[in-house]
Amino acid sequence: MPPRNRGGVAGTGAPFPGRTPVSHNRSRAAALLRCAGLTVRPDSLLPAVGAGVLAVLLLTLSGCGAIGDPMPPLLNIPARTADLQASQRGAELILQWTAPGQTTEGIALKQVDRTSLLAKVVETGSVDAASFDTGARELATWNDLAGGQKVERHLPLPASPGVRLALAVKNFSARGRTLGVSNIAIVQIGPLVSPPPKLSATVQPAAIRLEWAPVSGAAGYRVYKRSGENPQFAYLGSTTAPLFEDSNFEWGEPYAYFVRAYAEVSTGIDESADSPVAAIVPHDVFPPSPPAGLRAVATETSAEISWNLSPEPDTAGYNIYRRVLSGSAPSPPVRLNAELLSAPVFSDKDVQRQRRYVYTVTAVDDKGNESGPSAPLEVAIP
Repeated sequence: MPPRNRGGVAGTGAPFPGRTPVSHNRSRAAALLRCAGLTVRPDSLLPAVGAGVLAVLLLTLSGCGAIGDPMPPLLNIPARTADLQASQRGAELILQWTAPGQTTEGIALKQVDRTSLLAKVVETGSVDAASFDTGARELATWNDLAGGQKVERHLPLPASPGVRLALAVKNFSARGRTLGVSNIAIVQIGPLVSPPPKLSATVQPAAIRLEWAPVSGAAGYRVYKRSGENPQFAYLGSTTAPLFEDSNFEWGEPYAYFVRAYAEVSTGIDESADSPVAAIVPHDVFPPSPPAGLRAVATETSAEISWNLSPEPDTAGYNIYRRVLSGSAPSPPVRLNAELLSAPVFSDKDVQRQRRYVYTVTAVDDKGNESGPSAPLEVAIP
């Protein structure tokens, strides 16, 4: 019998039409295995591996080493700043913004290679961002701002009073590429206003009162406050008079204040520098008001005394005092209650017939401050 031909047409030794020789498949499989991290020699693959097994192997590993379309290089251009703010404080220009935390391709940005501040003198009206660069000059440059950080920078005033400035920042990549100017902040340089030279803080029953001397040329004043251990001052309120009362406080908590005078300009207000800081820890040394409305019902064995509730919310209770009217030398007042009275009533059963007594009542708050005596009430026991 003629030998059986493997992989070809019987009797010819030629491969089947449309089929790949097994030796070629073994070589391709070996290359794919090397791509997957396996080192083999083509002749180490079993000669008996058939076309079906190699086909499965090829399909399994065909994704390894597949080369797609080339990716364009990242441009790493910082995103555009959109929250620039500018204001005048004394003889300084105050700038605040957030450094971009991403590139234009949405990639996290660790730092901005360069940020440039541009300024341009403008008249009233809006400013065209597209033509902002024309006529603008660079005021300052900062390198390597951390991406996403809140930035505050102070600069000497770059213009004289009355000049209206438009300001913008540009963020640059390491290759000098930029997306353009930020939002445009406009500030009018105003006259220099002095800060209050001295600030006093005193405690009132319902407020901390701040006072300072008037400042020449000031249109008003802005008050700033720091509470507890927080190191940051926050804007509290404005006033046109050189005094301010802060009713939002807690007894025994530390507070600090400073004041800025301000002038009015076309773009809003220009503040002065800070006044000296006034620090205070308010303590409650203020007693309640004396009780009112004392009245009595007298019997042969007792005097029933009552009065109105004190209006102060921190009132903790009451004391009642009595003195005896006898002869020309009345006795000194004596407190009748051993414990603080929580209700505005008292029954005095230690009385004698045909005697006259004078009663007064005081209010005591939760800090132990005692009021003065109420109006006296004279009671005659029948």
